[in-house]
Amino acid sequence: MSGPEVRLVALCDHAIIGQDGKVSLLGIFRTINVSGLPAEHPRMYLVAILALEAGAHSVVVQLHRPDGSPAMPNPPEISVQGAAGQDVNVIVELNKINFGTYGVHHFSIEVDGGPTGTVAVSIDAMNPPGGQGRRAN
Repeated sequence: MSGPEVRLVALCDHAIIGQDGKVSLLGIFRTINVSGLPAEHPRMYLVAILALEAGAHSVVVQLHRPDGSPAMPNPPEISVQGAAGQDVNVIVELNKINFGTYGVHHFSIEVDGGPTGTVAVSIDAMNPPGGQGRRAN
């Protein structure tokens, strides 16, 4: 293998790893509708399934605003162990994430200091009651 490879990356309401090692995701989304700014999202999970070289690796999750500036002062860092022929499941619980601007934000995944993958989430203004709104997904 030439380097880390992303098999899957998603944002969801909840994620678990079963006893059999399978990852289960509940409530996958890519849009958060808010009534105003700043907005705080109480809890979400970032899930990544990665193909990594055997050995120890460091995974860091960063959040970037639409202008590219960092949005998390203390990004989570996880130590994982790669094994030959096996994917690595990374589940990061993100609590009380603050969004100060509308638009597309990006969570980036770095493995051993290098960019590996991203997942976008759009922060949109909630439609007024009774309007023809779109569902968050």
